[in-house]
Amino acid sequence: MSLDELFTSPQIAKRLGVTRQAVDQMVERGELPEPVGRSGRTRFWNAADIELALAGSDPATGRPATPRWDTVTAPEVPLRLEVDEVLTVPGLFAVTAPQVHVRIWRGPIGGTRRTVVLYGAIAESHGIIVNYAESIARTIAARHLSVGEARTAWWFSLWPRGFPRPELKVQYVSFAFPRSSGGGLLDTLLRRGSKDAWTGEFEQPVWQTVTPDTLARILGTTPDLDYPPGTYTAAVVRDLAQGRRPARVDYDPNNLEAALREITALHAYRSALLAGTRSQSTLPALELLTSEGTVHDGARLAEVFGIAVQALLPGALIAAEQYDSQQATEDRGAHLVERYFYEPSTAERDLLDRYEALPGNRELTAGAVQRALHLLRDLHGPLADRAEAQASDSDPQLTAAVATAIPELVSIQHLLDPALVDDPGPSPQFIGELGVAETAYLDTISWWGPAQRDAHREAALRGHMWTKDLAGARSGYDPFGRLVLHNPTTGTLVVEQPRALPATPYADDAVILGTPGAMTAFVLLPDGRCDILATDPRYHYEDIAWGYDGSGPETFARALSFAVLAHPDPQRPLTLEDRPAETAERLLTATSQGPAQQEAFILHVDGLRGTKA
Repeated sequence: MSLDELFTSPQIAKRLGVTRQAVDQMVERGELPEPVGRSGRTRFWNAADIELALAGSDPATGRPATPRWDTVTAPEVPLRLEVDEVLTVPGLFAVTAPQVHVRIWRGPIGGTRRTVVLYGAIAESHGIIVNYAESIARTIAARHLSVGEARTAWWFSLWPRGFPRPELKVQYVSFAFPRSSGGGLLDTLLRRGSKDAWTGEFEQPVWQTVTPDTLARILGTTPDLDYPPGTYTAAVVRDLAQGRRPARVDYDPNNLEAALREITALHAYRSALLAGTRSQSTLPALELLTSEGTVHDGARLAEVFGIAVQALLPGALIAAEQYDSQQATEDRGAHLVERYFYEPSTAERDLLDRYEALPGNRELTAGAVQRALHLLRDLHGPLADRAEAQASDSDPQLTAAVATAIPELVSIQHLLDPALVDDPGPSPQFIGELGVAETAYLDTISWWGPAQRDAHREAALRGHMWTKDLAGARSGYDPFGRLVLHNPTTGTLVVEQPRALPATPYADDAVILGTPGAMTAFVLLPDGRCDILATDPRYHYEDIAWGYDGSGPETFARALSFAVLAHPDPQRPLTLEDRPAETAERLLTATSQGPAQQEAFILHVDGLRGTKA
């Protein structure tokens, strides 16, 4: 056993700020454990045992006992705020490195030292408090705490007002501290190491809600907690820490400004198209929309833009009403943050009123919405390509408006006719392990491209590749016009997985193939082509798997029901639940109880359909 893992009674006395005699009395009363050995007259304790005892931890689990908050003693002098910063949490899988607001108070109380850690879910990284609590605690401890202090501190998390509920929430977080195999964790102070080298363990956090008043009593002071909804951001935290109070922010969490820009762009193009205008300096994409060879006439396109405005209108109206209401109501958090709400211009308000007052504004039909969806999707590709190339006839506002309106129209279509299946377009799928299925698919690719009009599609596929896979990646098209990226050196493949019914039903002698871990299935057709099995767009999950009971095999069964079996009305395909019970059971059995998860999947279409002789 290393001496670095041991405490002597003088060290314990210094740690507690008491005499050696008081340490002996605490051992006699059972408040501290018995020593684990001695050398001459010097007794030794495991440092970890002492820290756990001081924290009131359960020796079996290493979890500190939850204090009785109604009896917690308030400090005679408020604890001192020693840390107030936005801290980046490294090593987490995220698009941007997540951050938390960290505050640490320290101070003496009752002959001991109290440390309180409060970490808050700032707007940029709300979810990580739950999903990565242990990683957050390790990062805070490595930067600011010794092992002993990390174990004895009281840890709290802060959920700001407005997320995930209207009222703020403060929770006590209890971490378990299991022992290491060496008999106890090293105390950073004893081994004189760097806090950045902290290697302590946090496991299985448990949350207990406490009131803000309880936290204030523990600290002896009232901390800043009641941030107005949507304002608990890194910038606000830094302003307050530097004494700029109240912090001032431009407030537009519902993106009203962007919505109004998009509605204005759609309206301007709609008016020009209705007037028969073919070019206008303020509408750079107008000539592209009206050029020869486009499949849409001006009147039809104007109608679609009007429908797109109607899809965006409710969100903008609700945002404007909410802002008006919040501005008229005194916010109890205004002493911390002063919000400057986005204020629509007179022209923008007039435009909202104009569209809201249109007769029949709320009476869109499923057919009109479906036609608008198809046209907007056709239009979005050329607009995105022009924006990607930064061409003179590109219009970022119109492109953004079309992209925003599409999912809103999908939602409206589902409300008007839930049985109507919309084609949401392909979903990029990353495949890192190539098997027989992927090899058969690659043999059918024409390796040229991308076409100029598909620059945005290639960018979407490249976004699913690791950096090491980008150099040397080639692009091409499969026999069905889908764009493909493949790196022959690393073996990485990214495909456009369809979310629509096949244009032609599969032949009975087609074969469905799948490679373990690929999460994508392929269909080998008798004419030599290889298709990608479409997944049902009515369900959130797209990744397929097999050989166990879970969401992957169920998604696979739904894909087989959707893409392989016949439908009386292709516009309204049957779901798995719509199928006869024996058919649904056959599909679920084939995917969950067929080949093992680590084995390749192979299924003959005629057997799946029950037509095999």
